[in-house]
Amino acid sequence: MHKILLLSILMVSSSLATLFTVTDRKGNIIEAKTLKHKENDCLNQKETEYSLQAIYDELHREENLARRAEAARVRAERIAHEMAAAKKAGKTYHMSAIDRKKLLEDAKFFKGGKYVWGGTSPKGFDCSGYVQYLYKKHHVNLPRTAWAQSKKGEAVSLQELKKGDLLFFLTDKKRGIPVTHVGIYIGNGKFIHAASRKKGIIISPVDHGYYAKKLVSARRVVDIQG
Repeated sequence: MHKILLLSILMVSSSLATLFTVTDRKGNIIEAKTLKHKENDCLNQKETEYSLQAIYDELHREENLARRAEAARVRAERIAHEMAAAKKAGKTYHMSAIDRKKLLEDAKFFKGGKYVWGGTSPKGFDCSGYVQYLYKKHHVNLPRTAWAQSKKGEAVSLQELKKGDLLFFLTDKKRGIPVTHVGIYIGNGKFIHAASRKKGIIISPVDHGYYAKKLVSARRVVDIQG
């Protein structure tokens, strides 16, 4: 009767080694060997190589930063209006304790009188530069211009839009190209984009208003689940 040998494999991640053992049915070890690795593919794998959830999480962070920056801008404009109104009426403006606290929290969203998304974005981001920068962080390489980016991936309809899809617009016909602006869809009829140096990174509706009238196409360069 032939002996039935069983092969058991034990991953020892702490020492970056793999232990192979061959046993019989009773668990007696027939042979054991330890393989040492210079590099463990599993442990060194980039997150976006096995899950695009990382890009989804990044978009969620960008959305939160954009919303906070917008709230900071609106608060600053309101306070400036109240100060001007008080001065015109010959009164002294007294800022509330809550506004003082909020302005300190808002400080990181402003730089040199202009808000910079999250306080970390390079100055002068244009729409396609923002999209390229964001996706490159997750090892998705896109061309530099909105027009070139609009040729990548696969076309999707507005009804098929998913978070992470790119939206392309014709906002300046004078440039003589079919696409002049790009943004990233974040769900619920909204997209995030670098609108201008003055406005910075903002969130806008795509199903109504100015950008809805300028929409040219939508493309899916990555398939983000969720």
